[in-house]
Amino acid sequence: MHFFKYHLQGGEMKNKILMEVADTFGLKFLEDINEAAGIYENYFLSIRFVNNFYQCCFSLSQMGNYPDMQYIKALRKEIKPVQGMEISGYLVKANIKGGFTAKGCKQNILDSVVQLISHFAANGLASCSEVSGSMDGVSLYCLNGQSHFFTKEEYDQKRTEQEEKNLRDESRGPVGILLGIFGAIVGAFLGAIAVFLFSRMGFVTLYGGIIMAATTVLGYKLFAGKFGIIGIPVTILCLAAMVYLVNRLDFAFLLSEAYFGSFEHVIECFQYMKEILAEEVEEVGMSYTRNLWQLMIFTLATGIIFTISTFFAEKKAKPSYPILDESDFNIQY
Repeated sequence: MHFFKYHLQGGEMKNKILMEVADTFGLKFLEDINEAAGIYENYFLSIRFVNNFYQCCFSLSQMGNYPDMQYIKALRKEIKPVQGMEISGYLVKANIKGGFTAKGCKQNILDSVVQLISHFAANGLASCSEVSGSMDGVSLYCLNGQSHFFTKEEYDQKRTEQEEKNLRDESRGPVGILLGIFGAIVGAFLGAIAVFLFSRMGFVTLYGGIIMAATTVLGYKLFAGKFGIIGIPVTILCLAAMVYLVNRLDFAFLLSEAYFGSFEHVIECFQYMKEILAEEVEEVGMSYTRNLWQLMIFTLATGIIFTISTFFAEKKAKPSYPILDESDFNIQY
């Protein structure tokens, strides 16, 4: 209970910081997607909390070209609160560290944004569409629950494509479920490799469960198109099956090494595991069972939490709409 209370309070604090930043810069705080977005000093920008950083996003053109990667990366050393710079085409993202206090977090964001824009202006970078690089008619739009820098025509096209994709995903029916099951098996297998490596190193870790759950869910989504309620039991069953196989394979390696001094008989040990354990002393069988249950509990516990949270995240509405009205902006180039 304290865990969920802590994270709830943490989420409220992050939103409060973003709201205060939005008020300071004259941006809009978008409560439905937890972002601050708008125009400051002739630059479109959006700010969100991602992976323990406040991420400030821009779409920038440098004399009609992509921003220079080396220049963008070098800004990390120029601006102290900035922990990393990402660039992809016209999109530029600055990862800003938090602080020990809410006031410190807010100040880091404010200082970083002011310095970033100062550098951009001094080096001839201007706001543009993240798709085409066009500086004419660009604005901020929310698409599928996240802010983007588009022209009106690009937004309309992207929204239509997203709606068509959603319809295709909805209409897959039983075929989509079968494809999802196949994808989940592939994903679980890839995740099982990570769990096996952890086991070979002598670790039973929560990270193995998270990795396997993530790859299984991703596999289901990629092939099915979406993660519906059927994905929950499919994912859990795949996780349980792969945990059993991983534990059995790990024990086969142990037995082959212990009795034959090499790994040449791993396949035979895996195939005849039941017979081998029946002939061994009780402690060997107990060790196998204990390790299986430990791995099963660790992996399924984290896997179930991850799977259910993914389902509810997918179920949550992801809105699309113009963030700014024409009266909200007047960019001068």
